[in-house]
This record gives sequence, C-alpha cells and structure tokens, in this order.
Amino acid sequence: MNFKKITVIAFAFILAFLAAPLAAQQSVNTVIPDSLNPANDPVYQQYLKRLDSLYAAWINLRLPLVQYQDTSIAFKRDTNIVELPDSIFVQRLAAIPSAIELTYNKQVRSYLDLYTKTRKKQVSIMLGLADYYFPMIESKLDAYDLPLELKYLPIIESALDPRARSKVGAQGMWQFMLGTAKLYKLKVNSFIDERLDPVRSTEVACAYLKELYSIFGDWHMVIAAYNCGPGNMKKAIQRSGGKTNYWDVYYYLPRETRGFVPAFIAATYIMNYSQNHGFYAVQPNIPIIADTILISQEMHLAQISEVLGVPMGTLEYLNPKYRKKIIPAAGGPYDLSLPADKVSIFITMQDSIQRYKQNVYLAKNNLDKQPAVRTTAKPVKPSGDDVAVSYTVKSGDNLGYIAAWFGVGISSIRDWNGMSGSSLRSGQKLTIYVPKSSVEDLKEINDLTFAEKQSRVGKENGTGQAEEPVVAASKSDTNFVYYTVRSGDNLWTIAQKYPGVSHEDIMKLNQMPSSRLQAGQVLKIKRKEG
Repeated sequence: MNFKKITVIAFAFILAFLAAPLAAQQSVNTVIPDSLNPANDPVYQQYLKRLDSLYAAWINLRLPLVQYQDTSIAFKRDTNIVELPDSIFVQRLAAIPSAIELTYNKQVRSYLDLYTKTRKKQVSIMLGLADYYFPMIESKLDAYDLPLELKYLPIIESALDPRARSKVGAQGMWQFMLGTAKLYKLKVNSFIDERLDPVRSTEVACAYLKELYSIFGDWHMVIAAYNCGPGNMKKAIQRSGGKTNYWDVYYYLPRETRGFVPAFIAATYIMNYSQNHGFYAVQPNIPIIADTILISQEMHLAQISEVLGVPMGTLEYLNPKYRKKIIPAAGGPYDLSLPADKVSIFITMQDSIQRYKQNVYLAKNNLDKQPAVRTTAKPVKPSGDDVAVSYTVKSGDNLGYIAAWFGVGISSIRDWNGMSGSSLRSGQKLTIYVPKSSVEDLKEINDLTFAEKQSRVGKENGTGQAEEPVVAASKSDTNFVYYTVRSGDNLWTIAQKYPGVSHEDIMKLNQMPSSRLQAGQVLKIKRKEG
C-alpha cells in the first residue's frame, strides 16, 4: 500500500462530505470513456510488473522454505484459452452477491484478461493461500460489520503474502506503512513487526477501512483511498469539481491508484469463477489446522524447530512477525502459532525447549559485563630508590593539596591508585611513591592538621590558598618550589615569574594532560640556577 499516511487533518475531511446527501455518494455502474486502450495503459503495465514481482518473491524466497504441492495439474489446464464475450463477464459479475459494486468496463476487462490468461500460476498459488487465510479474514470483517468481499483486497495488495514488502516500505499482507501502523497501535520494533502478523494486521485493516467508509461513504472510493491515502483522495475530489464517484475522479487520482479498483473487481471475479477458467488451487504444505498459545520465555524458532521436529520454514510461515526469528521476553507474553498436533508436546517440554542450545541461539555475551577495572601501571620512578608511602584522605583534602604536600604530580597519584577522576572520599587510602630519603619526613604528614600541612608549602590564609605564590618545598626537596594557583592565573603568566621556566616545563613536571588550571591547585616548579 502506497502513501497510506493518515493524520488528524485528513479525517477532518469528514465534515465536508458527510453533509452531502447519502444518495449522492452511492456508486453507479458508470462505464468511463475508452479513450485509453487498457492494454497499452502505463497504469496497467505497472500493475503487471508488480504482480510479476510479487510472484517472483514467492518463487525465490518462499518456496525454499515452504514447498508447494505438485503444481503440474494446476499449471497445465490452460492449453485451450477460450475468449469470452463481455456479456458473460457482465452476467457473472452481476451474479456475485456483493455489497460492493462490480462495475464492468474495458479497464476491468484488462485485469480480467491478466488473471484469466497470462498469470495463471500466480492465481493458482493465491487460490491455495486463500483457503488458508480467507476464513480468518472473513471472521474479522464480519466482526467489524464490513462487506466480506473486502477479503479480496490483500490479493491485489500483497498476493496474500504476509511478508510482502513494497519499494516504498509498506509491509505485510495489508501493506501498511510504518506511520499508519503506529497510528493504529501495531507493534513495530527490532524484534517484532505486527504488520507481518496476518491476524493483527487484518484487525487494523478492518478498523482503517471502516474509518475510510465513514469519510467517503462509497466502497470504490474507500478501496482507492486505502491505496493512495485519504489526503490524495480528497485532492482528487477537489480537482474533479466535487465528484464523489470513483469513475468520475478516476483521472484525477495518482497513476498507481487508478488500476486499484479494476484490479479488485477482477480479483473478486477470478476467486469466484476460478474453476470456470481451469484454475485449481495449489496448496502450500503448511498446517491448515494450527493453534496459538501465549509464552513469556524468550525463545528462538530454531530451538522449537529442532526439539519438536517442525520444519523451520513452517514455523516462520506461521509466525512471520518475529523479525529475527526470536520471541522476546520483554513486553510479553507473546503468541506462538504451532501445528495443532504439536501444541501439547510444546507445553510439556517448554522449559526444556527454552534451555536447548541456549548459548547458541540466545547468546547475550555482553548483558552482564561491567566496565573493565582500570589497571594503569606505575610510571617510571624518578630514581631507582622510590618507595611507597600511604596517606589517608581527610575531610577537605583534594588531589592538588596532597600532590603539593608530597611533592608529586596529580596525574601520578591518579595512576598509582587506579583513579579515572579526581574525586576523593574521607578515609580513602592513597599510595604515593616518594624518594627513599624522604620517607620518614613525609610519613608524618598523616598526623598533621590541615594548617600544619599547608604550612609546609606556604602560609595558610583560611581559604586553603597560600598568601604567597612562591613557597618552600619540603625539608629534603630544595630543588623545587610550589605555586598555589589563584583565580585568573594561567600557565604562561605563572612561568613568567620564574626565569628560565616555560609553561611546557610546568606541564611536563606536573604531568598535566591539558593547560586547564583550577584555583587552589598546587604546581611543582623546578628551580633554575641564576
């Protein structure tokens, strides 16, 4: 289905057309001018190509999964094609009990010839699928009080293929675009696409068709609007000067939609008179009698197939909505369709099936993974006799202070303790590497007050910042000075205070990954001679 995008604005169109007399919206058996030879009509040719494409999809993609029964009988009955007069088609169409008018004209005749003469293989396959799907579709149409003849709509939409996909992204037997599917609450995600579920998509199609009829009040108009969308149908009516009969707006419709109603009428005919033309259904080898159960366990269809001995193609055919062949656990329970004779066995063995080759079909190698623990190696020590001392973090400490007290770089403390950031907690134990000659002097830092620790690198002014930027180093570390960063400082201005020192020297000595500074940060600066 192309362009089936519905918006609230489109449905506002009800107000404009429901005011018209109901009698004026009823279709009449109008024969449109034959100025265009249908056999050469681009719309007809486009439909022909589309039908061929749908058939090719079945042959190439479906037959390897679901083997059809012997097709030789059905496909060899057309050796003597009899050209029927128009009067026979008119008579037969009139005899079909239908709430939808089955108009006859040359446009319709073109599609009748297509089905009865040139596409007999496709029709034979669709007859077999109709035996499988029509009972379900009829029950849904009846529940919505809709004409049962609408069951022929998915024949021209998808050739009754629940996995059909159009070039513009419409999917499923009823060919819903994603926007329409979401509007009608069809579930579509990476694992499930209910557009491919024959039952759920049929329910939505019924709701959609009923709303379209409430707008246009004419089944031909509804069928065309189902294909092109109510917005395009509204435009066609406006361009026609307000006509509300399909044949009156025919040439105002999008080209791909013009053949939709003639094709629908032809499909209705061939499904009712198939045997008159030598057609016999080709039944797919899928179980006609199937049953559905609800499950909440995650399973792969291959697990079910291998344990129960049901062909994988059969399970895929019965459960087309599972995009990855996986029935997910989240958001369930979900339905599973099985051959009726396998249901009781499945119920008995359900837990065993779920565990069968679980690591093969339901592998989730990353669901319980945690980020790898940082294992940064200790950097090369300044000298061969560096040893580790321990420091217990106190309330109010930060890495800048601690680095200044021990005369090391902030990034070194991070690396030595496997830290990815700079946050600390009170009571945390830090390992710090210092020269062996400084160990006894630096061990006492653990026992000092914050003021005493700050006094070792500068005068404390009550805010944690030194009043003088140039401060003395620890007793055994007279080759360096320490500078406490103030608001407004940058590395260039700080380097200017120390002859022979560049901002690159400061960054390298303090192992700084960037030139960003924070007020209160303590920088270690090597003294230069002179």
